[in-house]
Amino acid sequence: SPMLATLTDEPFSDPGWIYERKLDGVRLLAFKDGSEVQLYSRNRKDQNVRYPELVEALAARDGSFVLDGEVVAFEEDVTSFSKLQARSQIQDPEEARASDVKVYYYVFDILHLDGYDTTGLALRHRKSVLRDALDYEDPVRFTPHRNEEGEAFLEEACRKGWEGLI
Repeated sequence: SPMLATLTDEPFSDPGWIYERKLDGVRLLAFKDGSEVQLYSRNRKDQNVRYPELVEALAARDGSFVLDGEVVAFEEDVTSFSKLQARSQIQDPEEARASDVKVYYYVFDILHLDGYDTTGLALRHRKSVLRDALDYEDPVRFTPHRNEEGEAFLEEACRKGWEGLI
């Protein structure tokens, strides 16, 4: 199961936490075993037909893994859930490919790698494993994080019109 964010009422900076940009998209788990890739929503609904370009991109990567991330579409330089919604009713991979909604998969966690369960590792260590586990070329992107200055990062997020921080 993927990790869930902790909701807080007050912004804070704490060296025990990491901070990431909150993306306005759909949570997506990616399972790769050999050349087979399966994408699932957080509630385990099959998403392969909606995002065939992500299936192909992940299938081209080496190894076997389970990834956690967010599929997004952009409206200029801000993620847009409403733009991504155009993909939500698609039930045909060719129709999805022909869609004018370009999607990206921002990966922020790795749960398994080449048969090893990584969930027992500290999150910062998993992120290091994740960074090295894949080649990041569109449409698959690594989600950067900060280890400190959460309040300053939140101010930046507000200035840039982001959804928020995780």
